[in-house]
Amino acid sequence: MDNWEKLCKRCGQCCFEKWIEGDGTILPTSIPCRFLDIVTRECKVYHKRFKVGEGCIKLTPEVVEVVQWLPADCAYVEQIRGNRR
Repeated sequence: MDNWEKLCKRCGQCCFEKWIEGDGTILPTSIPCRFLDIVTRECKVYHKRFKVGEGCIKLTPEVVEVVQWLPADCAYVEQIRGNRR
């Protein structure tokens, strides 16, 4: 795991389904990805998460900078915002 991934606080918020309204509003749901262990907040298939076809998105700095569905207290979001100050 690289330094970027070590930032993760394991809140699991990025691993819950989102509902996107017609106007683009993103609403989180209480439905976790089937591979999310809701107790540990760890992915059960982390090493192959991009191969299982579940729509997992690699959260790179470039992705985090543009997506609107990550919460403000996400460590990745905090890192990006901190670098812009």
